[in-house]
Amino acid sequence: MPTKSITDLARAVSRRLRRDGINSPGVPALIRLLESVYFASLKTEEGKPLQVRVALVDPANADPDPPPMPRPDRWTITKLTSRLPLTVANLVKLSKAADPWSSCLAVFLDSGGEPFVWGLVDQTVHFNVQLVRETGGSGYAPPGLFQVFAAGAADLSVYREYGFVARLQQDQLLTRQSDVFSRGPVRRRLLPGIKRYLRAISRQLLLMGTPDYLEEWELQDSAEIWKKELSEDWLSTLCRLLISVQRYRHGGALLITRTSRDLDIKYKIDYRRLPQALASLAAQKIAQMSVRDCLNMKYLEDRKKFIPRALYLDEAITASYIDDYENEITGCVRFISSMSCVDGLILASPDLSIRGFGVEIRTRKEVEAVYLSLGPALSDKRLRRIDSSHYGTRHRTMMRFCFAHPESIGFVISQDGEIRAMARVKDRLVMWENLKVLHYWDFQPKKPP
Repeated sequence: MPTKSITDLARAVSRRLRRDGINSPGVPALIRLLESVYFASLKTEEGKPLQVRVALVDPANADPDPPPMPRPDRWTITKLTSRLPLTVANLVKLSKAADPWSSCLAVFLDSGGEPFVWGLVDQTVHFNVQLVRETGGSGYAPPGLFQVFAAGAADLSVYREYGFVARLQQDQLLTRQSDVFSRGPVRRRLLPGIKRYLRAISRQLLLMGTPDYLEEWELQDSAEIWKKELSEDWLSTLCRLLISVQRYRHGGALLITRTSRDLDIKYKIDYRRLPQALASLAAQKIAQMSVRDCLNMKYLEDRKKFIPRALYLDEAITASYIDDYENEITGCVRFISSMSCVDGLILASPDLSIRGFGVEIRTRKEVEAVYLSLGPALSDKRLRRIDSSHYGTRHRTMMRFCFAHPESIGFVISQDGEIRAMARVKDRLVMWENLKVLHYWDFQPKKPP
C-alpha cells in the first residue's frame, strides 16, 4: 500500500469542500494548516501525548446560518485579544487550555494563506457526547468549514459538520470507514445477541402488565419499525463499549462467544446488568410512545379541554424511567470498559452479559491464512491476504480463538486506539479495521430549532 502524507489529506479535504459547493482555500494553504496540527501531535506535554481540535472558521462570518431560536447549549466563539500564528509551539501551549473534549480552537487563513488562531469555541462537549454515542448531545454541528482532531501522534481526523471526511494515520489515508455494524458478516454474527435482546423486551413488557404497550410492540407495522430502531440501540451500546475501552489508551479486547473452551478466566463474574438495563430502557420507550399516541389521538387532535391525570402521569413517569435507564447504561459501559485495564480480554455472552475479565486465550493452533476485508461485506475483490505476524500477541491469539470457534467474534483495541473486528467466515479468518464506531453521518440533517 503506497504511503500517504499531509498533501494527500489536504487534497481529500479540498475535494470534499468542492463536493459540498464550498470554495476551498486551496491545497497549499490547507497543507500549511494541517502540517501545524500534524507536527504538534508529535509533541508531548508533561509526558502525555498531545491532543487538540481546531476548526477553520472565518472570523468575519463565524456563524453564517444561526438558528432562529438557539438553545442555551449551542456553541459560541470567544475571541482572543490578539491573533496568534498557528505554529507548533503555540498549539502545544494552547492545547493545555483547549481540551478537545470540551473546547476547540478557531483558526483561519490570512491573505497569504498563513494560518492563525483567533478564538476558542465552547460547548464542544455536547457534540462529542453525541459522537461517542452517549446521551445528551445537543444536535448542533461544530462551527466552521471543517474540524481537525489530533487524537495522538501522527493521527489526524477531519470532520465537516456532522460527517467524516478523512483520517491520516501515520502513513495511511482513510476516506471511508467500515460500517460493519450495519451489514455484512459482523452484523450477522451479532444477530443472536440482538434476538435475545428483543425477546427480553417482550418479557419486560409482559411484566409491566399493560396491554396497550404490548399492542404497540406487536402490531405488524410498528413492530418492524421498533425492532429496527432498538436493534440499532443495542449495536450503538456495543460501539460505546468499544469507544470507552479505546479512550483508556491501554489497549484491550472484547470476545463475544457462547463457549468457555480454550479460555483461562482469571476473574470470573456474572454481570448481567447491561442487557437487563437495555431491555428495560426499550420497554419504557415503547410505553412512552403508546401513551403519547393515546394523548395525541384521543385528546390533542380533538382539542379536548382536559387530559386524564393518570395519562399525564404515565407520560411523565416513563420519561423519568428513560432518563434513569440511560444513566444506568452509561454506568454499565464505564464499569465494563474499566475491566480492560487488567491484562487479558473481557469475555461476554452474545447478549453482552459479562462472564469474566483478565481472560487468557489458550488456543495454540496458528491460523494459516488471515484476510483483511476492505469493506463491511465480503467480496473476493475487496479481500487482501495479510501476514498475521505483523500484529501483536493480543491480535494473534484472538485470531486463533475465533478461527477455532466459528460462532465467536472478537474485537481488539490497540494501544494507539485502532479498533479491529475478526471472525471466521467459512474457511477464512477475516479481519476488519477502521471500524465506524462513532456516531456521525454523511448526509446533512435538519438543523435543530
